Amino acid sequence: MMDIREPFRAAFFSLKANKMRSALTTLGIVIGVSAVIIVVSLIQGLKSSVMGQLEGAGSNSLFVRPATPMDMPYEEFQKIKNRDMTLDDLRALTRMVPQIISVTPVFFTGGEVKSGGRNTNTQIYMTDDTWIDQNKVNLSMGRNFVPADMRLRSKVAIIGPRLIEKLGISGNPVGQFITALNMSLEIVGVLEAVGASIGNDEDDAIMIPITTGMATLPDHMRRQLIFQARHDPRINTDDAEDLVREALRRIRGVKPNEMEGFVVFSQKKIATMMDAITTSITAVAGGMVSIALLVGGIGIMNIMLVSVTERTREIGVRKAVGAKRFDILVQFLIEASVLCILGGALGILFGFFVGAVIGKILLNQIGGVPMWAMIAGFGVPAGIGILFGLYPAAKASKMDPIESLRYE
Repeated sequence: MMDIREPFRAAFFSLKANKMRSALTTLGIVIGVSAVIIVVSLIQGLKSSVMGQLEGAGSNSLFVRPATPMDMPYEEFQKIKNRDMTLDDLRALTRMVPQIISVTPVFFTGGEVKSGGRNTNTQIYMTDDTWIDQNKVNLSMGRNFVPADMRLRSKVAIIGPRLIEKLGISGNPVGQFITALNMSLEIVGVLEAVGASIGNDEDDAIMIPITTGMATLPDHMRRQLIFQARHDPRINTDDAEDLVREALRRIRGVKPNEMEGFVVFSQKKIATMMDAITTSITAVAGGMVSIALLVGGIGIMNIMLVSVTERTREIGVRKAVGAKRFDILVQFLIEASVLCILGGALGILFGFFVGAVIGKILLNQIGGVPMWAMIAGFGVPAGIGILFGLYPAAKASKMDPIESLRYE
C-alpha cells in the first residue's frame, strides 16, 4: 500500500527549495482572491450602511418623491401631469390620512458655506422641525427648529460637527453666524456625530428651515420635494402605502386611468431593491475579478511545466528506485494545490484587512465577509490548483525513466 506521506514530503521539499518562485507563483492567486474578498466586503458594508440608515428612519416610514424618467419609459413620463410635490400636498396628505402620524418635507442641495474668512462646499438640507425626531438624530448642543421658524422663515441653521471643523469655528458654535445661500444664518443647534457613508455625510452638512431655503430656489425646484411619512405602527406598511398613494392621487387630481407623477415606497421595498442590487454587483464584480484567478491558474500551470522540465532527471531517479506514475502525479498535484490554497488563505486575510480599511474610510462601516466567500477563497484556488496542475503532473508521471536519466 502506498505511503501517502511520501508525495507530500517530496512536494513540500520542492516548494521549500524554490521559495522565491513559489512566492511569485502564489502572488497571482493572492491578488485574485483578495480582490474578490475586498469587493464582497465593500458591497456588504454598503448594504449595512444603507440598511442602518433605513432602520434609523423607522420600520413604519414611507417615502414619497416626484417621478423621474428612470421610473418608466420616457414617452410615458412625458405624458404625466403633476410631477411635483409641494408643501400644500404635505398638509393635505396629513389632513386626509389620519393614519399618518407625521410628514417631513426634505429638499437636498449643495452650496458654499462661509464663516470667519473660511469657506467650504457642503450638503444643505431644507426641512422642518420633525426631521430630527423622524430620523432619530440627536443634538449635541443647542435646539431643534420650532414651528415658528417655519412660519417666520427664520434665518437659522443646525450644522454637523465636521462642518464646524472645516470652517474653523472655535468656542461654542451656538449663537455664531455662517453664510450660506447668500444668507447670514445663526447657528441654533449642532448635530451629534454619526459618521459618513457613500454619498451622505450628515456630519458635514447644514440644515435650514424649508420655508427659508425654498425662498432662494427657482419655482420649478420648489416643487420637487421629497416626503418622509411615518404611519401608525398598528397598520400594515403595505396598507399605509396604498392609503398614501390613493390620497395623493385625489390631492393631485389624477384620473383613474392616468399614471401618477410621484412614487411611494417603503423601507421594505428599499431593502428588497438593495438586496437585488448588491447581489447583481457582487456577481458582476466577482466575475470580473475572477479573471485574476484565471491568470493566476495559468501562471501555476506555466511554472509547473517549467518545474517538470527542470526536474526531469529527478523524476527519472524516483521512478528508477520504485516510484509509480501515481506517486509522481500526486506529488505535482500537491505542489500546485498547496501554492493555490496558500494563495487563497493569504488572499482572504489581505482582502479582509484592505476591505475593512477602505470600508471604514468610505462608509464608516466594516463590511462582513459571508461564509460562502470564505469557502470560495479556499475552494476555488484548490480547484484551480488541481485543474491547472493536472496537465503538468500527468506529463511528469508519463516520463520514461531511462530517457529522464539521460536528460541533461
